[in-house]
Amino acid sequence: MLYQVGEKTLCFHGPLIYQAKVLKAEKWSGDDNASGQTGPHYLVHYQGWKQTWDEWVPESRLLKLNDENLAKQKALVEARKAGPSTSSGGGGPSGGSGGAERGKDTPGRKSAREGSDATEKKTTGGGARGTKRGRETVEQEEEYVKRPEIKISIPDPLKVQLVDDWENITKKSELVPLPRKPNVREIIEEYRAHYLSQKSNGKPGRSPAVLNEVLAGLKLYFDRSLGQNLLYRFERTQFVEMRKKNGPKMGDGDLGNSGALGGEKEPSDVYGAEHLLRLFVNLPGIIAHTSMDSESISLLREHLAEFLQFMVKERHRLFVREYEAASPAYHRLSST
Repeated sequence: MLYQVGEKTLCFHGPLIYQAKVLKAEKWSGDDNASGQTGPHYLVHYQGWKQTWDEWVPESRLLKLNDENLAKQKALVEARKAGPSTSSGGGGPSGGSGGAERGKDTPGRKSAREGSDATEKKTTGGGARGTKRGRETVEQEEEYVKRPEIKISIPDPLKVQLVDDWENITKKSELVPLPRKPNVREIIEEYRAHYLSQKSNGKPGRSPAVLNEVLAGLKLYFDRSLGQNLLYRFERTQFVEMRKKNGPKMGDGDLGNSGALGGEKEPSDVYGAEHLLRLFVNLPGIIAHTSMDSESISLLREHLAEFLQFMVKERHRLFVREYEAASPAYHRLSST
């Protein structure tokens, strides 16, 4: 369990992120809840909200309470202020957006509270009506909760890889040597060839056209997510350096402006399996904010599960064996 009872966290609720506290933590088997959901789930209380908003959420909706995720939280509120079309574009754990601290009345928080108060007064005969903005926010949140949630089970050998990756970068201050070989683009192409050599095209959803669509989407998500969501803080300077080497300087080091590396190179041309695996952890939050139906999500989940099994089988070749120590100059740059 990544989160403990009593721990303060950040939690996605509808299109925004709020501060919350974990009240209970359980591993669901699927037989102990009406929805049949499995994996770690947490009962959370949103700070500043009434207990009627307490709810069980999967681990994919939680974020650690740290400066990096608070920045995501703030960015999402800014995107929401910019207009309705931007509020739902990146509202997932890897959607590249966040909201302001929940101790203040942000637009999302205020309208949600108004909707909550209005609902309560209506049921108790108070006669008060929620504002239009409050009702719309509540409807958005209800729609979010009803959306089919894609569950991606990370195989145990890859979980170990994720832990080692985190420890090497955040604890040992090491880096994945770049550019990687094979890179993400090459790994996807290798999987395409592997898949087509193993699978019959007669099964529904197993045609080359469907496979191409899934893999194109995976590459697109990676290229757009890397700079904003798949890097640890210590890797940001390395990312900026890669952009300078591979094309014109973009955003003057502002990771929020673009995930591209500049020139003709994309992140998938430079980064490898280590960062691709991090994308799979974030994908449930990304898919939750698409318009895919249950059948499409089920088919996508099958394809992603098989991709992960391919990574398990080829892990000794795909993942770097040794991370590189960062230079003193790099440490100085990353601390500024």
